[in-house]
Amino acid sequence: MKLPLSLGLVAVCCLISFGAFAQTACPSGVAAGSALCGPSGGGEEAPPRPTGEWIKTWGAIATSSSSGDIGSSTGKFSEEEARQGAMQLCTKLGNSDCVVSHTYRNQCVAVVDSSKSTSGRAIGKIISAVSIPAAQERALEDCRKAGGTECKVRGTDCTKPYFHRY
Repeated sequence: MKLPLSLGLVAVCCLISFGAFAQTACPSGVAAGSALCGPSGGGEEAPPRPTGEWIKTWGAIATSSSSGDIGSSTGKFSEEEARQGAMQLCTKLGNSDCVVSHTYRNQCVAVVDSSKSTSGRAIGKIISAVSIPAAQERALEDCRKAGGTECKVRGTDCTKPYFHRY
């Protein structure tokens, strides 16, 4: 009676130990339990680490009501920096009445105006959107809705995100 019990116990021990061998990752020709063996690769892998981050940038448009001149800045890292850049460009053209008319972040912009309108005064529209065609379309539409009869695109630009590598 002791012999079958002993054989059964040995068989159970052998079956349990096979699972232990399956949990090691050993190179070919290396016995399980060797220092060259590592843990099995059956667990979850860590997600890939990011290589950097996208930094959104700012743009601004400054206009002069007396001359109609425009100063534009793009690719700035803060709204204030974009405002200052647009103002500098507008005043550099000899204008003293420049005002920041529009700021935008990570978008495109279109400037549209019409010297003729149903009201007899000039009309100007500045619109930002996800792309230049979308901004142009919306600005031209707004110009026409405001009574512009000769709406034309005066300028377009985009401020794009910057990829900063770690």
